[in-house]
Amino acid sequence: MKLTVNGEEHTHTGNGTIDALLEELGANKAHTALMVNGEVVPSEDWKNATVKENDEVEMLVFVGGG
Repeated sequence: MKLTVNGEEHTHTGNGTIDALLEELGANKAHTALMVNGEVVPSEDWKNATVKENDEVEMLVFVGGG
């Protein structure tokens, strides 16, 4: 399925859950915040929440440093 992830086209080959998408992208889930079509999706919903063809996903990954 075709998605837009952080402004770039991405073909998702997983089962359509946000959890599967993040695994596919190699995201560190403990440090990630996510929006689908402008709506925040809480991390506790990622296993059940799904994405659809042409959805726009914005993913923020927080990193520590000094």
